[in-house]
Amino acid sequence: MTHCQQFESNIWITNVSLGAFDVRAALIRGTQQTLIWDTLSHPKDMQPFASLLGAHDLRIVYSHADWDHCWGTAGLPYHEAQIIGHTSCQTRFATDVPRKLQEKQAQEPTRWETIQLVPPTTTFSDELIVDLGHLTLILSHLPGHTVDSIVAFLPEQGLLFMADAVETPFPVVKDKRSLPGWIAALQRWAHNPQVHTVIPAHGAIGGREILWQTISYLQSLLDQNPITLPEGLTDFYRVTHQMNVEICQDDR
Repeated sequence: MTHCQQFESNIWITNVSLGAFDVRAALIRGTQQTLIWDTLSHPKDMQPFASLLGAHDLRIVYSHADWDHCWGTAGLPYHEAQIIGHTSCQTRFATDVPRKLQEKQAQEPTRWETIQLVPPTTTFSDELIVDLGHLTLILSHLPGHTVDSIVAFLPEQGLLFMADAVETPFPVVKDKRSLPGWIAALQRWAHNPQVHTVIPAHGAIGGREILWQTISYLQSLLDQNPITLPEGLTDFYRVTHQMNVEICQDDR
């Protein structure tokens, strides 16, 4: 099920349920450009946004190349759009992204047969500033969840789009070696007084307390300290936490 709502006068957010979890994308409208932050898992996920595009030039940003964030691009007029991602995001479109699609097509061919993979057309390494017309979006590399993960900050409105760099109740960890840099980057954002609202791809929207919660969780994993889990966890997050712990206890 797809749900779309107007978040602010120039911002719309859509949430899609993928069974075990929900995932979130955003449409941001400036005076000259419209930008879509992530295209989710399927072209049909972009139907609510397609009706909001109007005559503005379109830009698309991939927060990273995981399947639930970038497979919906074909549901948009992407041939006319600039598609932005980290340099490692473009690399993943030539490596693990098509392998993941083949895997899911083998499992559910009818559901995934219409997916068309559309790689970034513009890449950056550290930071990229996007002018949307009287509105600035600052894209910053924040490796942790994946090597190609980026976040987006809208300083005029104090909005920080974090994708999977933070998550409630906690994020997915794939490599314990990423934790020190991941934690340090989150601390810099947590100390930034311009940040008023944190918008993750999964879980609740809130303030900088979401950053501090994620920092505490990741630091406990790094230090191999006991972690008290919140009540009411779904099976997905119980399994995720156990995998996170095992990854961070691995001596490799």
